[in-house]
Amino acid sequence: MHWADYVAEKIIKERGDKEEYVVESGISPSGYVHIGNFRELFTAYIVGKALRDKGKKVRHIHMWDDYDYFRKVPKNIPKEWAQYLKIPLSEVPDPWGCHKSYGHHFMDLFEEEVAKLGIEVEFLHAAELYKSGEYANEVRLALERRNKIIEVLNKYRDIAKQPHLEESWQPVQIYCPKCRKEAEFVEWDGEWRIKYKCQNCGSEDWTDIRDGNVKLRWRVDWPMRWAHFNVDFEPAGKDHMAAGSSWDTGQDIIKEVFEKEGPIGLMYEFVGIKGQKGKMSGSKGNVILLSDLYEVLEPGVIRFIYAKHRANKEIKIDLGLDLLNIYDEFDKVERIYFGVEKVKNEEEEQELKRTYELSMPKVPEKLPAQAPFRFLAVLVQMPHIDDEKIIEILQRQGHVPKEIDEKDTARIKLRIQLAKNWVKKYAPEQVKFAIQKELPKIEISEQIKEALRELADYIESKEDIDVNELNFNIYEVAKKRGIPSKEYFKILYKLFIGKERGPRMAGFLASLDKEFVVKRLRLES
Repeated sequence: MHWADYVAEKIIKERGDKEEYVVESGISPSGYVHIGNFRELFTAYIVGKALRDKGKKVRHIHMWDDYDYFRKVPKNIPKEWAQYLKIPLSEVPDPWGCHKSYGHHFMDLFEEEVAKLGIEVEFLHAAELYKSGEYANEVRLALERRNKIIEVLNKYRDIAKQPHLEESWQPVQIYCPKCRKEAEFVEWDGEWRIKYKCQNCGSEDWTDIRDGNVKLRWRVDWPMRWAHFNVDFEPAGKDHMAAGSSWDTGQDIIKEVFEKEGPIGLMYEFVGIKGQKGKMSGSKGNVILLSDLYEVLEPGVIRFIYAKHRANKEIKIDLGLDLLNIYDEFDKVERIYFGVEKVKNEEEEQELKRTYELSMPKVPEKLPAQAPFRFLAVLVQMPHIDDEKIIEILQRQGHVPKEIDEKDTARIKLRIQLAKNWVKKYAPEQVKFAIQKELPKIEISEQIKEALRELADYIESKEDIDVNELNFNIYEVAKKRGIPSKEYFKILYKLFIGKERGPRMAGFLASLDKEFVVKRLRLES
């Protein structure tokens, strides 16, 4: 059973048969929302999808904590933005001048990225909810039951051997209605008004909770949302689910203060960049965005990377050589789904098929044309061949069917473009090559020259070259002369690409101009 189906069954069992299940994810848009942050949204989504596949109605909320304040100026932001510290993220000006606010700069980009993955999600903004007064009753309730909140928080502080909260601690923070910076709490009238004092602009006045200038602090805001939206499931990173963290205090606060049951949780591990220590940080800039993945990966492959890993397993993204293996694995699972390739273990086969279902924005009706990405990375480096020629080569060598429809053509062309992007941006030097226009000056033994001439004769005699047959002949002409393979292939690669290693020789030679190959093997200029 896929892990998402297991969690879905657990939710139904523990929450009962409901008319609608609510799953939630969320983040503060303090910087770029990267592929590590995306794991939270996708974990909530895939569990929600598993519930939908069981015939259940699901609401997936992704909460933007854009009413959190601007805490520090990132390295890539002008220093003058320090003037906006302690102002809500949704009200800080966009340094790049292209979005409504600093927060919207990151939120809008992420929402556009997620839309490309076919994910059904409802984006909500904390700033709008507070300002509209939607949370007003819960804010007032938190003030009324402040002592219970303090009791819960101090209980966990005892466990962690931390000092208790000061007597003046309040579960709310206030934004000055005049300058919008965080202001000091002075007193609450027991009803709807709170008196504040702003150290920034000097104003001292009363503000009505229903006007939206008052928000709950993080450890109270989170369980308040669970109660307000009747959240059934929410994943969280291991930092939030550590003993005594915001998850534990939230579970107690929702019961003690808001008198509801907390959601079922699932801890997910971090997503990292292979070779990079520590976790990604949007404010530090050491991140990979979904936009970066879209340059080299199909939407289904992106989802596959997340779907195949259990939530408690760390994901290490490698856009270098390992990306070729990712495509190979995805294509294999796709063939298994459509019954073209078999797996001996039936349980494993079913889990792989389910992983594919959960990975695809829309499952195709038949096995799509699978242009091998590994080979495309070779073809896109060939001189003077366009997309149509690449498709022709793929068809001739049996990688894709002779007859392909519009959807197959579109998929192949997408992969061609992704392969071009990968070679240009991420491919290691060992994968890159350039065809040698002139005959390289290298020492070649007479035995190898004979083998090359025989291979040239074979290729010249064939109107249509079968890659498997060509591969046999490449080895055979050297084998019958006792030429060591390593020495032989080193010469072949040097003749064509000037390097000692390169792509798989048979498919490579069959993709080149036949006349050029024959002349080069005969060592003719």
